[in-house]
Amino acid sequence: MNELCNEYKQAMNENKLKFHITKLKNCKIIDSVLFKKDLLWVFENMHTKLLQKIHDQFSISHFDNKWTIDLIQRFYYWSDHQVTIRLYIWNCHVYQRSKVFKDSINELHYFLLISQERWKDIVINFITELFLSENYNVICIIICYFIKEHHYVFCHWEDDDISVEEMIWIMLWNVYQLHNLFSSIVSNKDF
Repeated sequence: MNELCNEYKQAMNENKLKFHITKLKNCKIIDSVLFKKDLLWVFENMHTKLLQKIHDQFSISHFDNKWTIDLIQRFYYWSDHQVTIRLYIWNCHVYQRSKVFKDSINELHYFLLISQERWKDIVINFITELFLSENYNVICIIICYFIKEHHYVFCHWEDDDISVEEMIWIMLWNVYQLHNLFSSIVSNKDF
């Protein structure tokens, strides 16, 4: 890295207008560190590390392109930084999972938690109005949000709704007994 900085310094001393693909206007070197317009120049081998530090912070929750570009542009510079940032965010698994989509058909969707552990956050869906089969007419699908593992529970409902007691019984025998206590539930039914 120091060698590259020395090459830039030599090109600036020779009054070259360009070095590699970089315009040297408004560039300066202070204590073997390259700056452009008072912004720290980040060489290509450091882009990913810098983006990890800024974008992947738990406290700022994986900002989108606009926010990340704005944060980078305040202090750092490299050519085509917007392209690099967009590619990094596009490939960020956590950002893609937590992104909220808005469209004209649906209302604003809310964020689901980004699960960090098996069977801590679960999704429950009910398939109802089925024909009676072996005394069952409902299928309860319980899915781990983190690993997408699932359990199918066959139930029988007299009316078209489930009671809290029935739901507790289903959760005790099919989730808690196998996987311990969970922290959140998302469901297509109200309990």
